Amino acid sequence: MANFSTKERLIASFLSATPGLKRLVKQIYITINAVIYHKDYNAKILDSRVNEIISFYSDSESFGGYYDKTSINNKGVVLVNIPTQSTAVKPNPRFPIGIRAVDLRTRQAVNLIDSETYTWQQGARSQWIDDDVVIFNVLKDNKYKALAYSLDERIVAKEFEFPVQDAYLKDYFLSINYSRIMALRPDYGYRSLAIPSRTELECLDNDGIWFVSYKDGGSKLLYTLREIVSVEPKDTFDVSLHKVNHLMIKPDGKGFIFIHRWYRGKRRFDRLMYSDFKRMRVLADDEMVSHMCWVDDNTVFGYLRYEGKEGFYFIDINTGKFTMCDKMTELATGDGHPTVYGEWIAFDTYPDKSRMQHLYLYHIKTCELFPLLELYHGLKYTGECRCDLHPRFSKDGQYVFFDTVYLGKRILCYIDISRIVV
Repeated sequence: MANFSTKERLIASFLSATPGLKRLVKQIYITINAVIYHKDYNAKILDSRVNEIISFYSDSESFGGYYDKTSINNKGVVLVNIPTQSTAVKPNPRFPIGIRAVDLRTRQAVNLIDSETYTWQQGARSQWIDDDVVIFNVLKDNKYKALAYSLDERIVAKEFEFPVQDAYLKDYFLSINYSRIMALRPDYGYRSLAIPSRTELECLDNDGIWFVSYKDGGSKLLYTLREIVSVEPKDTFDVSLHKVNHLMIKPDGKGFIFIHRWYRGKRRFDRLMYSDFKRMRVLADDEMVSHMCWVDDNTVFGYLRYEGKEGFYFIDINTGKFTMCDKMTELATGDGHPTVYGEWIAFDTYPDKSRMQHLYLYHIKTCELFPLLELYHGLKYTGECRCDLHPRFSKDGQYVFFDTVYLGKRILCYIDISRIVV
């Protein structure tokens, strides 16, 4: 595997101070390497216990969404997003995505809705809240809202005044300002409404994290951005723009993690925070936090920097103890998107020099690593239009779903891992 070296990663980090120059240099360098290290195949199965790569709607484009939400419910029904424009160009509200629920066995589909509030990375944040109801985001009445759709009744069962970021069963969901996200990180923001001005972004008192009751739709601004930046504040906070993103509710619903990001000029800084709905505290604060997930009610896992060293870490949210996952870090593939089922972690890599993405399984107790797939990522999918694999387990752990462009277009696929996860 032709990985990018530590020196190359350091240069990329140095160039982060000038994002425009970094993008140009990176694209030229990637293109040159893609020619030099080109492989004569687009996909390879690396474990003999995986029989085939199975795709959805291979005659068009399709995708699932982010790595933190399973595509499939316990009844074997899969959420699939169907674009109405090429996914190699930035999302356009004039071309909505169709959200479908597809039976894995029969391939019978139910069209839930068309939504113009979406990104190629996360779709419309559609997610199962039980085996019947799906919640997702739409534009309605000139506002970003969430709708809950009942498959059994074939109706929109509830409408909410705020869009969903993460939901906990039919209890509550958490919401963020997708317009602020659009201004600061368009990969995850929506384009249908006006982008906030600099003055609006500097206001921290009426924006933040909202709590929304599923039962009655009641809402409250749980934490303002002002309150968030007041926790272990830094000198640079007053001259920075702030946002929160990637809220993830813990398995028992009694707390959540989120990433607080602030921008000083062209530079971005991160920290990982946790709330039990009573108070907030900082879990990781070495200026770089990437993709996280819950392992159990007491442990989060992901890629971040701790004491100056970047890698995959387990964090005990009660004691604050960090434990590096040596096996995954030593792969030297850099960041990835981890997701957990029981004792197993599925994670992906960004394209290497040959433009190959890799999909792995890791067993937490035995520290064994299982390479599963190698998949080609074409050069036409870049920036917001990149296609990360975003692996996600089925609820029974028998399948891993992922998005890929190895066929030359974005496709939702899955593999059967039941012979490995036994």
